[in-house]
Order: sequence, then C-alpha cells, then structure tokens
Amino acid sequence: MLRLSKKVEYALIAMMDLAKNSETEPITTKSLASTYQIPQELLGKVMQSLTKNGLLTSVQGVKGGYILGDDPEKIKLMQII
Repeated sequence: MLRLSKKVEYALIAMMDLAKNSETEPITTKSLASTYQIPQELLGKVMQSLTKNGLLTSVQGVKGGYILGDDPEKIKLMQII
C-alpha cells in the first residue's frame, strides 16, 4: 500500500482546490488552511515548494494568494508528489 506524507497530502488537497477554483481570484494559504483544517505554517511551506517547482504562481498584494501555474489538465500527479 502506498503511504503519502502529510506534506504530499496537503499539496494534493491544495492543488485540487485550486483546480476547482481556477477561474476565480487567487486563494490564500489562510483560507485553504481554514477550509481543510490544515496547519497554516506547514501549508505555507508546501505552497512555497509548489511555487518554486512551477506548479503554482504566487500573486502579491491585497488580493494576492496562489493560482495554478498551468492548465489543471496538464499537471501530473507525480509532479505534485
């Protein structure tokens, strides 16, 4: 049986949520952490890693947050893991 780390699990949750809401404005780490009851600090590190690897784009400013870095259909599960 395949066991995934908490970081991978949180990355998958975040990516799925962003894929569902890809047409709307950027989503903050705080709102994702609140929605899914995930520790915000750990989720922030996961989001930074996903951004560094090109899977997410960070949007700065008052209405900032994260958006997908590519079309959801083009992102492979192994890229996230």
